[in-house]
Amino acid sequence: MRVLITGANGYLGRHVVDAVLAKGHEVLAADFAFDGVNDKVINITAPIFSDSETLYEDLGSPEVVLHLAWRNGFIHNAMTHIDDLPNHFHFIDKM
Repeated sequence: MRVLITGANGYLGRHVVDAVLAKGHEVLAADFAFDGVNDKVINITAPIFSDSETLYEDLGSPEVVLHLAWRNGFIHNAMTHIDDLPNHFHFIDKM
């Protein structure tokens, strides 16, 4: 399967990428940087919060999406968690 993992270079994302690869799936890795991501992935640089009508295709037409991208994940009281919530909703809706 083609699996899109957002936040692929994050604290959890790197390990999830390796686990999905170990199961034999093709991984589409979406993030801002890829320095810690397994080199067997396909790096996706298209912004996940885009208004593009072809966002699904721009992100590689995945069969499965594991959405781990969360800005300021370890700053639990960051206002970005609330401010970004509509963007997360629209991203999942488009997928």
